[in-house]
Amino acid sequence: MPINNNSTKGEKINFIIGLGRSGFWAAKYLKSMGKKVIVWEIDANEELLEAKEVLEKLDISVYLNKQFLFNEFSKCLNQIESVVVSPGIPFDHQTIIKLKERGIVVIGEINIAWESLKNINWIGITGTNGKTTVTHLLSHMLRENNLFAPFAGNIGTPLCEIAYSAKSKNIDWLVAELSSYQIEIATPCLKPKIGIWTTFTPDHLERHKTLDNYFKIKNSLLKQSDFRIYNYDDKYLRENFKSLSNGIWITTNSKKSNLDHCDYWINNEHFIVERREKLFSLKNFKLKGNHNAQNLLLAVAAARKIGLSPERIKNALLNYEQLPHRMETIYRRNELEIINDSKATNFDSSVAGINAIKGAPIIISGGRFKNGDSIEWVKIINKKAKAVFLFGESSQTLKKLILEGGFKNDILTFNDLSEVINYAYSYIENNQTETLLFSPSCSSFDQFRDYAQRGDIFKKLIHEKFNIKLLAH
Repeated sequence: MPINNNSTKGEKINFIIGLGRSGFWAAKYLKSMGKKVIVWEIDANEELLEAKEVLEKLDISVYLNKQFLFNEFSKCLNQIESVVVSPGIPFDHQTIIKLKERGIVVIGEINIAWESLKNINWIGITGTNGKTTVTHLLSHMLRENNLFAPFAGNIGTPLCEIAYSAKSKNIDWLVAELSSYQIEIATPCLKPKIGIWTTFTPDHLERHKTLDNYFKIKNSLLKQSDFRIYNYDDKYLRENFKSLSNGIWITTNSKKSNLDHCDYWINNEHFIVERREKLFSLKNFKLKGNHNAQNLLLAVAAARKIGLSPERIKNALLNYEQLPHRMETIYRRNELEIINDSKATNFDSSVAGINAIKGAPIIISGGRFKNGDSIEWVKIINKKAKAVFLFGESSQTLKKLILEGGFKNDILTFNDLSEVINYAYSYIENNQTETLLFSPSCSSFDQFRDYAQRGDIFKKLIHEKFNIKLLAH
């Protein structure tokens, strides 16, 4: 729902709930539009204090250690123009429900950005896994071909920071990674030119309650897109082929039953094929694993829709560097390779990464347990792992799952990542090992701020314990 731009300064209040990066830029953008803005944040730390100082210099009131309770709004309900909530706040939060019952506009940062940027070309990318890589890869392809195509949203730059920038009017394509949390609050205003659905597996069910509800939220983005791209390799999407809105499909499997339904695929000679015409060879593609081949095809399909030639796409890929924490080789010497896949925050993502490894890796997993189907994860551990080292909140739960699956090799549990690396160093010295794979399969929130901090600490510990210079990203 759009913000009412007719109010004058001081007439109405726009509350921002949450002082993360999206909340910070939502506050700055609304203030730049002449709005009265108040920010509430439940926590207080050094980073938040710095953000508070910046915003207060702009005459924005910021309150830390402030609970998101309905009675806190009771004295100013008639003054509220909007309440902008962080994506981390569930849309069935009691305070949100009560505000909406009283006719208060409750929106997300993405709604504000959309009102400013809806006249430019949006690419909306969603999916349980793979969306960040597709977003980054597609933005790279477009930018290498002289198109102004920033990536934003759930990855990188908050959408309101894009809206705030004077350069926003020059954007050719806005490549936006959109989480289910963002889509849930933005529906039905968000209508991209191109929508991409990477994968769908059980995740965030503590928030969305049922798989069907989670599916409907993701699907709402695609339904509202002018042009749609789907991944036929994903089992759940494939099973819903007939019920999903018309679009084009990609597959890495060139068997005839797949090709009958798909527009892009990879043939037996490792060429990308577009409707039976070879585009270019995958020979020099840097990213590991079949899941990344799927990501590439999704990005290529979008780039072709936009109008890039196969030669231009191929040339753009030659200097593509992967994002950190996604099957990132951080060390390679003699027979040993160490890989940081901290972004594997669920079982399905972890399975994709383990599948990309040749030989028998040592696997490090752990963190905060997430509801999801662990069957395939247990199977691939059984099939491939030389040893499994588990840490953090979920270590005993994961150990039980693995042992119930019949795993016979070494399996050890530790309190934290530092203990794991200390032990792994000794283990590798005494056991021939080709690959050490950090593949958590869990969220990071038991011991870390996010998966990126977890991955950075993993790399730091490896650097210190192995006394090695890590490969430059």
